[in-house]
Amino acid sequence: MKRPPPPPSCHPLSDPDFKRLKASRPRLWTDPKKSCLTCLKREGLQNAQTYRWYAADPATGRRTDEITTYECNCQQQWLMHLWFLNAGIPLNYQRLGWDDVQSVPADIVTQVMDYALQAARNIAAGRNLVLWSKNPGTGKTLLLALLSKFLMANGWQVHFAQFNEVIDLFTSSWRDKDEREQWTRRVRNVDVLAIDDWGKEHKGRIEMVESMVDQIVRSRVGDAAPTIFTTNYTPQEIQEGYGVYAMSLLTEAADFIEIGGSDFRPARRELSRQEAELGLARPITAV
Repeated sequence: MKRPPPPPSCHPLSDPDFKRLKASRPRLWTDPKKSCLTCLKREGLQNAQTYRWYAADPATGRRTDEITTYECNCQQQWLMHLWFLNAGIPLNYQRLGWDDVQSVPADIVTQVMDYALQAARNIAAGRNLVLWSKNPGTGKTLLLALLSKFLMANGWQVHFAQFNEVIDLFTSSWRDKDEREQWTRRVRNVDVLAIDDWGKEHKGRIEMVESMVDQIVRSRVGDAAPTIFTTNYTPQEIQEGYGVYAMSLLTEAADFIEIGGSDFRPARRELSRQEAELGLARPITAV
């Protein structure tokens, strides 16, 4: 059996982006002819280009309980891996899909999907989205990653980052011209900025963070460019943080979705153990 091909919007990286990834990631997967993160082939060690995973329902595309053997298109898996990685989406989330959103109540998933299905209108209007919960492990980051992948698959440029990573890029941009260009391209000018764990920064950096948030919010709100973020803050706490004026700009054109449900991580650990015992391999997927 074969997996669906990557979406048409998935394209090879530019030379500068590939060199930047390679410089920052010594273990970067660089040659799909010699190795593969999905079928686990290794030059001179394992040549079989197949893997076992669950079959998909032909009518709906949803995962079934039937396990089947897939032919691995290592080149396509590699292209998608670099494409997502360049957008900031880590490997673990590259392998997860909407079928993995099991602990989040269905009505909440529907709200997030509604934003995705109305993406053209929401992005044109600069409509922000806040996924919040006071509790850890409810699926905020997973939903943010899936939404980011959905938007990328439909042709929009997305930058996904931890809040602290955005801060680090901001401070690097003070010293280095190339980093300033990265800041402008990835944070200020990207179609959709996806920030995970907004508000989870070192307390000693608060004044600098307020300056950064002010720059992000003013530039993106002024350009009607949406920002989607997760946070453990309530809507009221968000509006009171980082300068009232900047946050009021951000939130006046925002939808707030409280991500309820239980901590899914214990169940996720058990599922990962079961998959390993069955000899299954999760492919990199855009859906």
